[in-house]
Amino acid sequence: MHKRPVAGPLKVHSDRIEGNSFASPNYHGTLDSVLYAYGMTSALKFMSLLNQTNYAVGTTGETLTLDHFEESEVSVGDIFEVGTVTAQATYPRIPCGKLNIRLQHPKGQRAMQECLASGVYFRILKPGIISSQDSVKRVEKSRHHFSILDLYKMVVYNEKLTPQQLEVALANDAFPKRFIEKYR
Repeated sequence: MHKRPVAGPLKVHSDRIEGNSFASPNYHGTLDSVLYAYGMTSALKFMSLLNQTNYAVGTTGETLTLDHFEESEVSVGDIFEVGTVTAQATYPRIPCGKLNIRLQHPKGQRAMQECLASGVYFRILKPGIISSQDSVKRVEKSRHHFSILDLYKMVVYNEKLTPQQLEVALANDAFPKRFIEKYR
């Protein structure tokens, strides 16, 4: 999780980003989580719970740190373009105890859960190049809206899918099957 800003562009493939590695590839870096975006609004909300005022880019292991990117405004299945990459939102980042180690703070994981600011994982639909000056543009909204925030709340509060939510999740092809099975 020790990420630092890079000078050159990111070369994004459908299954990885060149030069990026994951300590736990069964959970991070899967086909549903090649790219991880985190908004500064969320990051600052998270850091305030830890009584910290600054956020170092890459602290939570994100690939992209964005000025404005709200989990409540992104749905599972929304499609975005960043540089020449096309990516589809899949699910929220679920923090583990490694966040405590990275932050050198015993409440890092819990604070990310409490502030409900997780960031968003993406699968890659079209590989390409992302440069630091590229903007993030939503090019398609999911026809079966299920916000990343609502999904994250389910995980944090260990809730099951309601019948209506299950119907939406099953209709949404981007919804990770492991989440459907776990929260069914």
